[in-house]
Amino acid sequence: MLINGIIGYPLKNPRSIPIWKRFFKKNKIKAGMFKFEIKPSDLKSFIGKIKSNKNFKATAVTMPYKNKIYNYVDKFDNFAKNAKSINLIVKRNKKLFGYNTDVYGANESIKKIISNYKFIIIIGLGGTGSAIFNFLKNRYKNKNFLLVSKKFKVKKNVKTKVVKNLDKKILLNKSLIINCSPLGSNLKKSFISKSPIKKNLINSINKKSTIFDIIYSPQKTFLSKLLKKNKIKYLNGKLMNTVQAIRALEIAFGKK
Repeated sequence: MLINGIIGYPLKNPRSIPIWKRFFKKNKIKAGMFKFEIKPSDLKSFIGKIKSNKNFKATAVTMPYKNKIYNYVDKFDNFAKNAKSINLIVKRNKKLFGYNTDVYGANESIKKIISNYKFIIIIGLGGTGSAIFNFLKNRYKNKNFLLVSKKFKVKKNVKTKVVKNLDKKILLNKSLIINCSPLGSNLKKSFISKSPIKKNLINSINKKSTIFDIIYSPQKTFLSKLLKKNKIKYLNGKLMNTVQAIRALEIAFGKK
């Protein structure tokens, strides 16, 4: 039986597990899908184990390892290479290949509405945020980007600006706002009651803006409730998570 899983810490109820299991059943693949809840101190040794295990095939990668695991992979696809971020590992010929399918899922989620916006705001430039930004700036060269991050840096560019915090002036612009931060998720208890856009700024958001939140658990976040009161369009990350998982399976097993 082929061994597959999802690496993260902590792991609640990852949607990848039932999606992968359905795929195995549909395609009659003898494979298991497991939770790899690995502590940071054990990550290096765990990677060594799956690399040497002849039955290991593939694993999804989630927080907090999308960036950290990059250093343990032998080869990368262009998305993973540009973002230094990985959400899928596949073993082939005793080597580990790293992929990033988050950008594929994100683009599928917004491709029908992105033409309505010249201004894109991305909140949080960690593994997923930086991957989405690098993809969008190369795919949609006519867009202007504003990145909200305290650490992320970019080369000087008239179409890209980095700020530490959002303010009313920024939010008054008609924008596609993408939240790639964990605020509002259930990854930690402290995140659930928080919003990536401060409550006192919600009224400043342009009514024609759309907020795309990559968080899918819980489906209704604190931010989504604030936006609903103000009648601002909100998309959560459920479609992105589903699409990226399906794409990951196509890459790993070559079947649809």
